[in-house]
Amino acid sequence: MPQLPGPTLSLAEPAKLTGAQKTALLLLLLEEDQAAALLARLEPAEVEAVGRAMLDVAEANPATVDRLLDEVLAIADETVALGEGPQTVRQLFGKALGDDRAGGMIDRLGEKARPQAFARLGWIEPFAIATVLETEHPQAQALVLAHLPPERAARVLAQLPAELQPDLVRRVATMGPVSQHVVDALDDALSARLAASPPRQPITDLGGMKRAADLINLSGLDEELALAALGEADPDAADILAETLFTFEDLDRLDDKALQTVIRNVEADVLVPAIRAASEALKSRILKAMPARAAQALEDEIANRGPVRVEDAEAAKKAIAAAARRLSADGVISLPGKGPAYV
Repeated sequence: MPQLPGPTLSLAEPAKLTGAQKTALLLLLLEEDQAAALLARLEPAEVEAVGRAMLDVAEANPATVDRLLDEVLAIADETVALGEGPQTVRQLFGKALGDDRAGGMIDRLGEKARPQAFARLGWIEPFAIATVLETEHPQAQALVLAHLPPERAARVLAQLPAELQPDLVRRVATMGPVSQHVVDALDDALSARLAASPPRQPITDLGGMKRAADLINLSGLDEELALAALGEADPDAADILAETLFTFEDLDRLDDKALQTVIRNVEADVLVPAIRAASEALKSRILKAMPARAAQALEDEIANRGPVRVEDAEAAKKAIAAAARRLSADGVISLPGKGPAYV
């Protein structure tokens, strides 16, 4: 019988697992109720990571399972469970001292003993958190953002109205000490709202300008016809789609003569910031498309001007791409995929 290609011993060797994969495999080996009880102790991000890992380890080989169980038993031999940390402390203090005195003592013990603020928000998507916050006072919004993990807070901020975002950042930056009672009251109010009216689910976004541009580029559809049809219904959308179809980076797809024409129609003040943000390959092509003295003068100006703000570079790149599109619309040059050139 012919031997199959590739290594065969690997099936008997234990695979190397990440922490999330170890947890996922262990949960899959347990009874459903036991696995659910352990899963309930994890943080939202941990649950998501373990859920993804479950898809990777569902068909682990026996050697991998044996190594994991040996590791779990070794850890169990060296571990003594003494309760659930902060939760156990709060329960003991509450029974021994009463809620009022226990609350004061827990406050003096500090953050580690207190229940996590806005914990329920950790289980819903950033867009949903923004939906819950949108009717709150900006100071309340800032208070929530200050308590969320930085990456999650940034994603929530991005979902709030753009005109409010700078003020919310300012409020977070200048926020002073806040009473725990205020935090608890806001946490309770938001939790009550979530319980009474669960946040709406996101709408799947399958369209958009990028998808439309992909359809045109990949299908060979004439860009001018597509833009004209869209322009009749929504001129502003047609302008945005045009920007999506041909960008500054697409200059590298022009032939040398068309590129020279575009560069001649762009002021040096626009070229400088754009070239600072261009790839080395595109920068080289642009400089080669210019007369030697003009290219040297442009390089000197780039060196002398120093760093350029990102927003200025992006604006310059859009201006150059727009100039190329105008030249194409006038029949002076032909953009990639639009047929024969006129120069």
